[in-house]
Amino acid sequence: MPHNITVLKSKLHNATVTHALKDYEGSVALSQDLIDLGKFRLHEQVHLWNITQGTRLITYVMKHEGEEGGIICVNGAAAHLANPGDRIILATFAEIDSGESWEPHLVIMNDDNLEA
Repeated sequence: MPHNITVLKSKLHNATVTHALKDYEGSVALSQDLIDLGKFRLHEQVHLWNITQGTRLITYVMKHEGEEGGIICVNGAAAHLANPGDRIILATFAEIDSGESWEPHLVIMNDDNLEA
């Protein structure tokens, strides 16, 4: 009998935090190129796994206003768990029917937050 399961939708692996703003509304703000590359949606729930520190958190995606290209700005309370220079994984999930075939969108990043 079919039922829904939660699967990995998309992942940016080994990205680098570029900014952390503690005195800001919570979320992770990404430049448009990274939103597009990760196939993320604005306000979509995103898991942030910090490779450098071993911390994990759940927040949502916002568009970074200002600088363009490769920007990952961790905001609010989450900024206590991620510092500029930290290597991270950003992952989103989706619900699908258990009988449905599925392949996640996976992107390995280089040191400049470009696809490796």
